[in-house]
Amino acid sequence: MSTNKLLPYPKALELIQQVATSHRINSSQQCELENALNRLVAEDILSPINVPSFNNSAMDGFAIQTNVVNDTIKKFGSITLKVSGSIQAGDCQEINPDTEHLAWEIMTGAPVPDLFDGVIQIEKVEINQDNGSKSITLSELVQKGRNIRKRGTDYKINDTVVKKHTLIQSQHIMALATVGIKCIKVVEKIKVAILSTGNELAKKSSSSLTSGKIFNSNQPFLKSYSQSLNCDPVFVGRCHDNINAFNKLIDDALAKEVKVIFSTGAVSMGKYDFIPQALLARGATIHFHKAKIRPGKPILFAELPNGVIYFGLPGNPIAAAAGMRFFVSPFIRTLLKLPSEKFLKAQVCEDMSKKKGFRTFAKAQVHIDDKGQLCVKMLSDQGSYQSCSFAQSNCWLILPEESENIKKGELIDIAPMIPNQMVL
Repeated sequence: MSTNKLLPYPKALELIQQVATSHRINSSQQCELENALNRLVAEDILSPINVPSFNNSAMDGFAIQTNVVNDTIKKFGSITLKVSGSIQAGDCQEINPDTEHLAWEIMTGAPVPDLFDGVIQIEKVEINQDNGSKSITLSELVQKGRNIRKRGTDYKINDTVVKKHTLIQSQHIMALATVGIKCIKVVEKIKVAILSTGNELAKKSSSSLTSGKIFNSNQPFLKSYSQSLNCDPVFVGRCHDNINAFNKLIDDALAKEVKVIFSTGAVSMGKYDFIPQALLARGATIHFHKAKIRPGKPILFAELPNGVIYFGLPGNPIAAAAGMRFFVSPFIRTLLKLPSEKFLKAQVCEDMSKKKGFRTFAKAQVHIDDKGQLCVKMLSDQGSYQSCSFAQSNCWLILPEESENIKKGELIDIAPMIPNQMVL
């Protein structure tokens, strides 16, 4: 494919997904539940037990026989029952009284003895004490099954607890722990390398800047962002604008057996933008170089002879972030056999304009208005070097190629900063 032609974003995305399909991840590993947060489940996880595993009380109160209670109340208006036992959470379920016409005091979570089929809460009865014995009087009819949590009403054996490809969050950990799961099978993390180029980058140890230098914001961002995509950044390196130093970085990354390499800088058309040349010299296939997008037009997508995928992202921080969000993220999702992402739509808060023919990814804020409608506002500082407005963003606004003027109230796609994580 020509590396000089600007590729429309839909074509670039199609090509990325085609390549990713041929590199899909099939490997998995065991993971302790306590370490499973943000891991991707490799298979459906089924419940090995019924939950609850026994009938238990939903209230503090008294276990009763509803037919006895209701028949008597219908005849006489009330019934008094001797309280002949007590059972609390953690007691053995096999405790079963064999005397009829009585009640047992019961605590929330305690197993309901088989003789009883209802629980009347403590505040609904009159408690009588007489010479050390206890009885209760009640005048309210009690429906069979009242205040009893039935066996298997949360999970039955072989019910699905967590589906394949779920990103484990705290609520999933609760559910898995509920059914006694201690270890789960998760998709192995993708080993990646993160490279930065540029003479302008201050030394990693620097706490202040000399003239002409900048702090490296791309590397910390790419490292943290890649971790949210089920990636493991096993190599992080940087070099000056020097092709030999860059090749040394590539060799060091490949020695770590990485599957994907991300770099920032040196992919545009300047004197020191040497990455396309260096990759071609290594025998790489450059699938495309430059796309009809803003920001991030110089983005490069290539494949090394050994099958390692290479994303060359621009050096400007927001351009690099857009590349990760709208090129790398779809690639990783396809690699992991996840479905294509679907975006939300929001009404734009004001008139906007953009350059026609370019897919534009804008820093934006989305909120819910008084009518419950998602509304989005494009932030004013859209420069690809401006991280202040990026920090204020809670979504990306995706402006389509064919649009030049967008009117207030139009519905436009918005994307969360991280796939499937929308924060309002």
